[in-house]
Formats: sequence, structure tokens, C-alpha cells
Amino acid sequence: MSIPGLHGSLPALVTPLDASRAVHLGDVVTLVRRAVDDGASGVVVAGSTGEGALLEPAQRVALTRAAREVVDDMVAADGQQRPLVVAGASGPTVASVHADVARLAEAGADIALVLAPATYPLTPEELVGFHLAIAERAVVPTLVYHIPQFTGSALVPDTLPELAAHPRIVGMKDSSPDADRRAAFAAAAAGLDGFDVLTGHGSSLRSALEAGVVGSITAVANLRQRQVVRLHAAVTAGDTTEAERLQQAISRTSTAIGAVASSMQAVIKAALQLEGVLTERWCVAPLMSVPTGRLDQVRTALLA
Repeated sequence: MSIPGLHGSLPALVTPLDASRAVHLGDVVTLVRRAVDDGASGVVVAGSTGEGALLEPAQRVALTRAAREVVDDMVAADGQQRPLVVAGASGPTVASVHADVARLAEAGADIALVLAPATYPLTPEELVGFHLAIAERAVVPTLVYHIPQFTGSALVPDTLPELAAHPRIVGMKDSSPDADRRAAFAAAAAGLDGFDVLTGHGSSLRSALEAGVVGSITAVANLRQRQVVRLHAAVTAGDTTEAERLQQAISRTSTAIGAVASSMQAVIKAALQLEGVLTERWCVAPLMSVPTGRLDQVRTALLA
């Protein structure tokens, strides 16, 4: 199944919380509108950048429903192409992931980004079996979330034809730092109808796009969405000079975020609060928010 819009930049949005640690729906509206206005082909909520696996199922539903309503309102207002709403589905068991996908579909997700349970490392065959089982019962298309540095489970390029053969598996997001394996995934997907590879690794975005990856779902796009969109365009146009300039700028920001002694999610939220985009910077426990005494480090990171 080919999905229009599953290309370009789909920022992996952080999840804004209020002081009681409930989802701040007003800030969700702000983030989604800002992303689409800055050229996003869609938005991703409740992924790893959005602390999705730490959220309660009802919170993932609330995020998805809010994003759906914002996108639909924007389309109704100006008739633009309908951006995708991709929602992260997760859980500790196969049954819980089935239930999560069903809830997110009902809440308005166009695609479920499916994360495998991470308690036990899975073999490539077990990982394929899991994604096929989830897709078989899903009522929306699914996207394989490949992030072996978190889950301990890795796919190999030879497994892609089996995944692509299922009509509801439309591709994969590869967030590993292994650029060579990502290029091999892109090469394997080139001959597969309706199966696209997207990258979640902002620091190697240019090389991934040049290797045949069709889109990106990155954390850094929360802060540098316009640069990410321009990098996609530069690679498509064959403008290697501009592509390299933009990649260096994006990589500097990514490196600066990583240099702050807090989680990536916490640093991005703090940066967005400092820029006046988010009301608060709170994280989902057990992740800790950036303390006040470390905000100067975040300000410095924003200058990278």
C-alpha cells in the first residue's frame, strides 16, 4: 500500500505536559501548527522523542486526537494537502500493542508507528513475526519502528521483502546510527512496491537521503524543521553544496543537544520553552526535566 505524504520531513514531536504532568493540549496544537506551517509532510506523536512508551495509553490517544483535529482544521481553513498524523504504538506484550494500535486508529491516526516490546532482545525472525502479527489485526497501515539501540532487537535487509508483502506494512523508520545498514535497507526497499524507508537519525540525514531514504522522522526537527525541509529539497535538487551546509548546521544542533547533561527529550522541551513555543518543559517520569541551573547550557545549545 502506497501512502501519499509518507515522504519529506515528519517531525517526531515532543509531548508537552502541564504542571500536573497531564498532556498540555494547547501546546500540542501549537507544535502541530508550527510543524505544518514550516513544511512538514506530517507529524509524529508519541514516538520515542515524545516519550511514547512512558505515556499512559489514554495520553497517547489524547495526543493523536489533538493532532488529528489540528490537521483537519488547517486543511479545512486553507485547502492544503492533508498532512499525515502518525502515532507511536507501544506496549510490553503483543496483546497490549494490538490494543494500542486499535485505540490510536480510532483517535484518528493515519499510520501507527509500531515499537516492539523491549524486555527481551528478539531475533530478526521474531521481530518480523511480531510486526506481521500486529499488521494482520491493524485497521490502519503500520510503520516498523527500528531502533535497536533501545530495544536490543535488529532487523537485517533480507527481511524487508517479507515485511513488505503484508498490505498494511508500508515501510520502516530506521533510527539506528548505522549508516551503512540504513543504506542497505534503502537499497533493499528500492524494488519493493509500497514499502518506504525513513530515517530517524538527523546527524546522517544527507547521506540517508542520498542513499534512497524517502523521508525523515527526527527529533532535531522540533527545533530546526525549516533546515530539515531545505535539506530534503537540496538533496532532491542535487545541490551538494547547500545540502552539506544544511547538514553541518543540523549536526551542530544535534551535537549541542547531546552535550547537555539531560535526556534529549528534556533538552528539546527546555529549548522550546526558552523560545516561547512551549508553556512548560516537564518530562514523563522517570525522565527528569532540565533543572533551572542547567538552562544556560540549553541556551548555549540553541546558538550552535
